[in-house]
Amino acid sequence: MPYGSDEIAVNFASLTKAAEDIQGAIGKMTSELDALERGVQPLIATWDGEAKAAYLVRKRGWDSASADLTQLLTGIKAAVMKSAEIMAAREKQNASMFNG
Repeated sequence: MPYGSDEIAVNFASLTKAAEDIQGAIGKMTSELDALERGVQPLIATWDGEAKAAYLVRKRGWDSASADLTQLLTGIKAAVMKSAEIMAAREKQNASMFNG
């Protein structure tokens, strides 16, 4: 499609795949972070005092960042799916104009 064209080409399967990929990325990130946490727990259990307190402060920040990223990706996924729904409805509406 040439630059400046008023046409929009949508591949519904690609939009659905993109949403699935986003969900997969969320799941993978969560799984990797959970595995990392399980891996460091034995070490953290040996810490006392300031070292443990400092780690827990950092961990809260990491957990917050992870939650923020998950929320952002979930919103993007929802927007992609909504776009697919809107475009599919528009496609159906356009096709119906030719059915008499």
